[in-house]
Amino acid sequence: MRSADALLLAGGLLLLPRLHAQSTGALTGQVLADSVTPLAEARIRVIGATNVVVSGSDGRFSFGTVAPGNQLLEIRRLGYVAFQQWVKIVAGQTLDLQIKLELVPVPLAPVVVKGEPALWPAMEGFEERRAHATGHFFDRTEIARMQPRLFTDVLRRVPGVQIQPSTGAFGGNEMVRMTRTVGVTGLRQCPVLFYLNGMPFQVAGDMSINQYVTPEDVVAIEVYSGSSQIPPEFLSNLLNSRCGVVVIWTRLGSEEDYRPAPKDSTKPS
Repeated sequence: MRSADALLLAGGLLLLPRLHAQSTGALTGQVLADSVTPLAEARIRVIGATNVVVSGSDGRFSFGTVAPGNQLLEIRRLGYVAFQQWVKIVAGQTLDLQIKLELVPVPLAPVVVKGEPALWPAMEGFEERRAHATGHFFDRTEIARMQPRLFTDVLRRVPGVQIQPSTGAFGGNEMVRMTRTVGVTGLRQCPVLFYLNGMPFQVAGDMSINQYVTPEDVVAIEVYSGSSQIPPEFLSNLLNSRCGVVVIWTRLGSEEDYRPAPKDSTKPS
């Protein structure tokens, strides 16, 4: 009987590890720095367990026994974002994982870029006259800020400009006039000469500039109320510019048209 008891005890002791293995699971895996590069020295643990393992040079790690059920796996490595993921451990089975860690973003000092706004050639002349001439000037930003419904809504803001209601073939119009002092007759109204994109633009007698130009298409306006203000390129006795000139610049094609014309390096300067 003693021999039989001894044999049963020995058999039981040999069976215990096998039963224990069947009641727990195992966890293995590999830690990667990218899709293919193994990452060594990563510290891996199952939250709630005491043991911590470190990935080898091949990025591999292993837990021989892990309690079955949902377990929270944590992986940390200096320079990388800490990784946490729930994993399901099944008793008697080994779960093998492949985990890629993300690099910690490195904060950089802000870069401030300074530059001059791009101007298409006509606008270069506009800005030069604006800096030296005595007229009134409105660029695209200033016009948009006014929220004009009609083109003449912008001109109402210019001293000496009068917007007169009129009736023409196309219904109600608004005519643009300049108020000037002429000899003993006092004030009289004087029609202005329009330029559109650098070219004289004749407006029929019963028509308004509003029939030809909308505020949304305008990128700049120059207003000169008398011949003493008018730059030479817009001074025309033939077209009667003495009453004043309104120069209108509108969009031309795409936004690329507003960039400076490229300089030809092959031409002598």
